[in-house]
Amino acid sequence: MQVLLDASRFAPTDRAAAMSDYLMATSGIPHRVRVLADQPTSAQARVSGVELDRDVFFAEAIGAGFGIERTKADLRGAGPERIYLQLFDGDRPGHYEHDDVSRPLRRGDLCVTDLNAAFAYHASAAYRTVCVQVDRSRLEMNLETIRRADHRLARSPLYGVVRDHLASLSANAPLLTDPGDRESATEATVALLKGLVASAARDDDAASRNAVHDHLLDRIRHFLRMHAGDQGLGPDDIAAAHAISVRKLFQLWQSQPLSLSESIMQLRLEAAQQRLITRPDLTIAAVARASGFVDASHFSRRFRLALGCTPTAWRAEHHDHSPGMNADASRRAE
Repeated sequence: MQVLLDASRFAPTDRAAAMSDYLMATSGIPHRVRVLADQPTSAQARVSGVELDRDVFFAEAIGAGFGIERTKADLRGAGPERIYLQLFDGDRPGHYEHDDVSRPLRRGDLCVTDLNAAFAYHASAAYRTVCVQVDRSRLEMNLETIRRADHRLARSPLYGVVRDHLASLSANAPLLTDPGDRESATEATVALLKGLVASAARDDDAASRNAVHDHLLDRIRHFLRMHAGDQGLGPDDIAAAHAISVRKLFQLWQSQPLSLSESIMQLRLEAAQQRLITRPDLTIAAVARASGFVDASHFSRRFRLALGCTPTAWRAEHHDHSPGMNADASRRAE
């Protein structure tokens, strides 16, 4: 991820302004930023982030000594409709206010903020946050629902699921270089945020259970896309990664068109097809290992069964249509 702000590069008296400029650049909404500490040099912030897609921005921040807020006086100038999901981790509790309701921010707490409402974050001690900023149109929810949900997030049965997802996204964000992986991460994140807000805003227990079911499936699908290339990946690994039993995993997966093992195999074959075209330097055995197959023989057998030909023949047939080959052919024609 790219470093977007390093307050240590600024003079202590300029750090609040630098933080304000960063927030304006990433959200399009002006924020008031002030230094909380008596000694300005103790105010620190380092933010890294990546745009997952046009409407979804992911960031990690570490710092101390800043207060960030929008007051009611600021609401006259509304900006883009952004929703901010944050996971807080601090040496000491921070302070959070949103839409006239205040509460402490403790380690592991989530909050969902409408950036066009009145809000405030204060953290005088060292903190770390994992944040996702989403355009409200992606959530398909009105502001009243979002604000109501924020005041009762801990009631949602998805609270722990979303918290774990953000922690996992933080750990794996540097690996999301492939557009397909980034798209999958975005879909899972938006779906979980929608489920979190919807289940927290209502009192219908049955609907909340359905939200847990649907969004746990989304997390499992995303996990499979990310880890299908791991050799030996099986039900025990998948269940353990989501804190459920293997029995529960299979119950969840019954609604899917393919069995769990067939889904993993399909993802591996799709990854192998991509590598056969884009990585002509790799041997068939190397493609097999990178795509999660035990060996080249197993790979070739499953590939022929699914596609009706060997990997070598499929590569030869499709290699002429790859961008690199077309460019070479064009140069030769000239």
